[in-house]
Amino acid sequence: MFTRSTCIRTNVRSHPQIWIFVSNQPCVRKTSLMSTFTPLKSDKTNRDTDASNASRTSTAKPSKPQYRLAEDVEDLHRYCPGGYHPLELGDDLNKGRYRLVDKLGYGGYSSIWLARDLHRARYVAVKVITADASTSTPEASLLSSLGNSPLGLGSEIIPRLLDEFWIAGPNGKHRCIVTPPARMSLFDAKEASTFGLFHLDVARSITARLIRGVAVLHGQDIVHGDLHLGNILVQYPREGIDALSTAELYEKYGEPYSEAVIRLDSKPLANNIPARVFIPSWYGLRSNDIILGEEKILLSDFGESFNPHETARFSSKTLPLLQPPEARFSNEPLSFPSDVWTLACTIWEILGQGLYLRPFSLLLTVSLPSK
Repeated sequence: MFTRSTCIRTNVRSHPQIWIFVSNQPCVRKTSLMSTFTPLKSDKTNRDTDASNASRTSTAKPSKPQYRLAEDVEDLHRYCPGGYHPLELGDDLNKGRYRLVDKLGYGGYSSIWLARDLHRARYVAVKVITADASTSTPEASLLSSLGNSPLGLGSEIIPRLLDEFWIAGPNGKHRCIVTPPARMSLFDAKEASTFGLFHLDVARSITARLIRGVAVLHGQDIVHGDLHLGNILVQYPREGIDALSTAELYEKYGEPYSEAVIRLDSKPLANNIPARVFIPSWYGLRSNDIILGEEKILLSDFGESFNPHETARFSSKTLPLLQPPEARFSNEPLSFPSDVWTLACTIWEILGQGLYLRPFSLLLTVSLPSK
């Protein structure tokens, strides 16, 4: 369990960045991977193959901290061979097509950026995957396959793969996935609200859309593998943000906020870590401010998705309190029922407050008396 305060960035012109702390609730979260968010963020500990596990040995965290603590950013120690690619706002990617204008989120194996597509005059989300995970993630190929299939009702929550490319840097080669941007995750919307509730008609609509979307995935023999509120994103309204220039975007939502990266031993930074790290920005709404018509969602983070007919998977990487029973109490491989379990837990959170199995968390946190 982690305790964090959810922050909303407000736009106050001619003043420094201001953060409003709206809650201080114990929670477990990961980055919403195009939210940002990326669900406090937690690393996915391992993959199913020995090869991919071996490829991550170079990103082990050092025994002593090397950098001054920076909150609400990715693990700075993972700016190392095999880890994150160092990026700054204003960087141009893919032969100058995408210019980074803000940070949307991060996860254990990626950082997500808002970029201006200079070829199409639109904003996109660019997910830059760590070097060690770039060769093993199925996300791009899966989104491409789904985009080329006639899926019908429910497919509207599956993001379109707009582009895919590779970049090379001091920490290795990184796969980059480009998709439409989203406003915020359902988790962030609830955390930003005083009572953490959606209007009932909005909650029902979100639930229906989510059920249909998961049914589409299962109809294509795909288990999502990581369903939770942090991986369900709210789309921009029809007018979106594409018509805004970068300056207008900052005027409306506030300037990006960053912190300097400082080594504790006062030595200069290596070239494989950025001089400044950016805190993910807020483009969203509180859950109680979302009205019917604004509740269109996108399902994100397909990094744990798999076909159970082709891959036998026995461990779940989703949030501990949402993991299906077979991941803890059975030797049976995970399959479609595993998704149905986490789907049901997620629906509970959408329609109400708190985790379905939050009381069970007490059993996980009880410490035995010392002898």
